[in-house]
Amino acid sequence: MVPVARRLLFRNRGGLIASVAGVAATVALLLFLFAVHEGVRDGSTRYVRTADVDLWIAQKGSDNILKSSSFIPASLAARVAAIEGVRVVAPLVRIISKAEIRGRLSSTLFLFGFDPVTKLGAPATIVAGSNDLLPGELVLDESFARKYGLRIGDTVSIQRRPFRVKGLSAGTNALVSQFGFVRFDDGQTILGIPDTASFVLVRTSMSGVATRIRDAFPGLAVHEARDFIRYHEAEMDSGVLPVFVAAAVFGAAVGGFIVALMLYSSALERREDYATLKALGAGHAYLLRLVVAQSLLVTIGGCLAGAVGMALLAPLLVRIVPALVLRFAPAHLLVFPAALLIGAVAASAPLRVLRRIYPGEVFRA
Repeated sequence: MVPVARRLLFRNRGGLIASVAGVAATVALLLFLFAVHEGVRDGSTRYVRTADVDLWIAQKGSDNILKSSSFIPASLAARVAAIEGVRVVAPLVRIISKAEIRGRLSSTLFLFGFDPVTKLGAPATIVAGSNDLLPGELVLDESFARKYGLRIGDTVSIQRRPFRVKGLSAGTNALVSQFGFVRFDDGQTILGIPDTASFVLVRTSMSGVATRIRDAFPGLAVHEARDFIRYHEAEMDSGVLPVFVAAAVFGAAVGGFIVALMLYSSALERREDYATLKALGAGHAYLLRLVVAQSLLVTIGGCLAGAVGMALLAPLLVRIVPALVLRFAPAHLLVFPAALLIGAVAASAPLRVLRRIYPGEVFRA
């Protein structure tokens, strides 16, 4: 009985290899989708998470820097500074614009103008150069610079004003757009509206400052850092998570269908072998274990091949698509038990065929 069982497991090598390749492609796709989502989530929120800011003051109804507008007086910072418990305060202006690079326009750039003295709102992670900006200098996201072949010292134009690249930042890539940073005075010139900021950033020296600011300025929104971070994470998840989940579910369904189709085809092609096993005394439970073993064999092989393939492809993909950010997290390992579960479920596909195989079929001419 054992030699026949082994033949059932390994005889259809072409089908096994094709199925392993299909599962590998599915696993690689799922890992890619999860890594892109994690990269987008990190790049869209790290700037807020790493900012050394306790309070974000904005226009009423504005609770994030990505998808909401805020226009408040920049001079508000001086009035907030007079409130007890405020240690450092500075305005921050956000401009959504494009840069002109070597005569052509770039993709959308989220440009932040921060106070060069306090550096509230400056990028926290500088991978090259510096964020000590002089007038006419800026910091660009490293993936944006890589995408357009920019280096430290190169010049770009924003609203027809030339800016020299002084530094490159990391964790400032939201995939569909990247962040840039200039001095607040340069940002105001680009915006073209005097005494206007998007946010007022505050560092505090005691508790209860947020309440005092809300009481003093009831027409403004005052967000504590932890809440502001949570709003950004929720905003990103509500925007892109459903898309990634739908793509992941579809990919998992395709992978399960591939395994189920292979098992079903194998059961049809190997009817005589299954009949032989039944003639030798194998029960339905034994045949079911055999099918499940074949399914798990394909799934495990596909998981390993998919993981290795994704590890090899990831650096190449980032090089080909500079704006792409892939971040792999321990939670992504759940792909593998999920794939094994799908493979086990797919083993139910040939059950009807197995029930209709009779031991007497082994004597067919």
